[in-house]
Amino acid sequence: MQLNYKFENVLEKDGELFFTNIGFSMYPLIRQREDILHIIKGDGNYKKGDIVLYKSHQEHYVLHRILKIKKDKIILAGDYNYFKDKPIKKDAILGKLIEITKKDGTKINLEKDKKARRFFYSNFFYIKAFFQLVMRVLHLRKVKWKIKKL
Repeated sequence: MQLNYKFENVLEKDGELFFTNIGFSMYPLIRQREDILHIIKGDGNYKKGDIVLYKSHQEHYVLHRILKIKKDKIILAGDYNYFKDKPIKKDAILGKLIEITKKDGTKINLEKDKKARRFFYSNFFYIKAFFQLVMRVLHLRKVKWKIKKL
């Protein structure tokens, strides 16, 4: 027997949703098929750094972090992604991630999270891109040095 529950229906009925994710776009914070995610129904009050659930134009459920809010458009990205998602409207958001239960039972409450951790994860996309650029530059210098040595 296969159960086909739509997330938006569960959120509308119960106001909350628990599930495990498939995919690596929010790694290292969320680990595929290990962490239990607690989502509450969206209330329209979102801020930079919030992790929200929405349905893409391809009818896929996506759980990504808000990078920027521009009037009625929201720009999101997965923490582990190299690219940003296409902007979505605020009303496309189904819910907001409030808690993660790790495999060992540790709970991370994103509403009461420490400022330093929240800053790190809300800027992880940019921090990762910066370090990738630095590593690329260092690698190019190493390659140029080896070429000059020949």
